[in-house]
Amino acid sequence: MSKGSVNSFRADIEGLRALAILLVIACHCDASWCRGGFVGVDVFFVLSGYLITGLLSAELRSSSRLDLMAFFARRARRLLPACAVVLLATMVAAAVVLPPQQLEFAGRAAGAAALYASNVFFDADAANYFAPSVESNPLLHTWSLGVEEQFYVVWPLLVMVAAGRRWRALWLLGTVAALSFACCLYTTRHAPTFAFYELPARAWEFAAGGLLTLLPLPTGARATLAARVGGIVGAVVILAVSAVLHGGAGFPGWTAVMPVCGSLAILFAGAVSPQYGISRLLSTVPMQFLGARSYSLYLWHWPCVLFAEAIVPAAGGAAKLAAAVVSLCFASLTFRYVECPVRESSYLQARPRTALRLAAGALGLTLGAAWLAIVGSQLQTEEAGMQSVRLAESSPAGISLRDCVGQGASPVVQTCVFGAGGAAKTLVLFGDSHALQWFGAFRTVAAGQGWRLVTVIKIACPASYINPHHLEPGTDLCDEWRSRAIDTIVALRPTVVVVSSYTGATLRGFAGEEPISTEELRSGTRRTLAALRSAAAPIVVLRDSPLPPFPVPPCVARQVLHVLNAPSTCDFDASARNDAAFAAQRAAAFGLHGVYLLDLSDLLCTETLCPAVVHGLIVYRDDNHLATSFTDTLAVDVHRRLFGLLGAER
Repeated sequence: MSKGSVNSFRADIEGLRALAILLVIACHCDASWCRGGFVGVDVFFVLSGYLITGLLSAELRSSSRLDLMAFFARRARRLLPACAVVLLATMVAAAVVLPPQQLEFAGRAAGAAALYASNVFFDADAANYFAPSVESNPLLHTWSLGVEEQFYVVWPLLVMVAAGRRWRALWLLGTVAALSFACCLYTTRHAPTFAFYELPARAWEFAAGGLLTLLPLPTGARATLAARVGGIVGAVVILAVSAVLHGGAGFPGWTAVMPVCGSLAILFAGAVSPQYGISRLLSTVPMQFLGARSYSLYLWHWPCVLFAEAIVPAAGGAAKLAAAVVSLCFASLTFRYVECPVRESSYLQARPRTALRLAAGALGLTLGAAWLAIVGSQLQTEEAGMQSVRLAESSPAGISLRDCVGQGASPVVQTCVFGAGGAAKTLVLFGDSHALQWFGAFRTVAAGQGWRLVTVIKIACPASYINPHHLEPGTDLCDEWRSRAIDTIVALRPTVVVVSSYTGATLRGFAGEEPISTEELRSGTRRTLAALRSAAAPIVVLRDSPLPPFPVPPCVARQVLHVLNAPSTCDFDASARNDAAFAAQRAAAFGLHGVYLLDLSDLLCTETLCPAVVHGLIVYRDDNHLATSFTDTLAVDVHRRLFGLLGAER
């Protein structure tokens, strides 16, 4: 290649890096106009495939061989120093700011990140509903670095197989892209965390960039015009996707094609017409400044934002933006004093073995810091006052999450029976994890009456016929499970059915999605209640618990440990009770015989405040689930109010 050569500096590529990192930061700062800014990572993937494929192919054509040691030494000099600095700094800050469970989680993530396997680590944890939320981990963003490093290991081998022959390379990369894209589409539906985090489902994005590198550049006025128009369209597509996407449900899948194609269009424009259109805009001084520091900025921004949120639990967008500005300062220092000196060192350039040895030393140092963080977290848990935190964060006791609670994409209904199997009367607990949080209390209630308790629960599938992920009709896997669950309940001929589900989707969305309307909640709840009426049993709709604006146990833990922490209290405003959602449920039940509403919110909040701790027990397990160590203590109140509602039907 000539003017589009990947061996020469291209200002448009530097500017594209700036665009990508700005989108990611805006998304992480909760900018309402950039909720889908995480597609900036897809832009980085395409860029990596484009640059590395071009560099390796050029080396193979010029020397008929690849110096893998020199290649990996260059990658180590480019990526490892800044990464090691940020990982070490993050571990130090985490030890001061985070409570024990989150510190341990951060330490384990640091170890995985040092080995460039954090994408595998977060895939496993994101799929575990009762593990600490991956979004609370200050190293979550390193998952993309894991994907890239795994790509750097595999890609040179593919290029070597192509033996420098362009058409063979095109065929090989095209096959990889097709297979990976098929994997992406399948896993997006059936194993979404794998699709998001793992290389097999993301390799097609790198391959797309590589294919563009290998294609011959067109010439002539028409090609130049197409490049200029295409580059502008590509930028518009990326920005539009960033603005329209809300949450990661259904991503990457077909949706990822748009930012990938937009990136390809911009790269093509920069290769064919570098002085005009979008390339000229990307070449401006501010974009070059940010682009040069984009790697360090990517490393620093998420820990800074997360620690700001941890210190000030209810931090808004302004506080996160301030944290992002601080991260730019750190990134500039890292770029100047770490990245550039190591990358441009003539001594290390001439001694790849030495560079790799130093990389191994940095790796060992980082792993040591990760181990110290884990050990430190274990010591913190022994501090006086931490017992209530451990209790609050523990998983529900007395019920097998594997055997009794549905999880994942399967529509199979899992039921479990507690108490005497031959009991004459049956209480059914039906719903999602917000039903599970009341399991202990209702088990006690049923046992006290000599009844049996049957659980019909699936994580992230509300009992109401709602579509919180805004999926296309027929694609919501919860619908099939819910219909089967209702048929199962009707067949049980229960004495009472208690329905409990997360209704916060009307207030702050579900798993990062846009909020649903209260009308959808009303109509969906009405549909469920109407279907359950064929069981000819009283139906009790349990009002959902209030939604704290932050994870409660970490806030309490920071107070216990007397480390950096902002508020003097972890209590929150009673507006978190979400009255609108309860009104929608009340409207859904209106006119239906045998349907009751059970409101326990006065046991959780006063008229103005929802306390974080009641009678020495932390009320919440995270930022939306009640702690079962607390709800278990409410069994007497639940019994009295439940049978007070049922009255003569008892």
